[in-house]
Amino acid sequence: MRPTLVRLVRILPRNQLAQEQVVRVKPLPEPVRSDVRSPSLIEVLLKRKEAAGADYPSNIRIEPPLTKASYKGVPTEIRADLREVVRER
Repeated sequence: MRPTLVRLVRILPRNQLAQEQVVRVKPLPEPVRSDVRSPSLIEVLLKRKEAAGADYPSNIRIEPPLTKASYKGVPTEIRADLREVVRER
């Protein structure tokens, strides 16, 4: 006699199962929300610097990002040259 699916599968009622055998499903992690802004790298580094205090290495310099407001008082013909000098390479 060949083994068939009907012969191999046996359906048990729930009350016959021991509670230890029931596999508990872990809850799914909360999805990443796109409306909540994650901190930028500069913000994270500034927090680390504040937490470390005097123990923070002196050779690591964190400069704030330059915005349009930073160039407000600079004459227009010099702005492009200044941006090229300030830009990281």
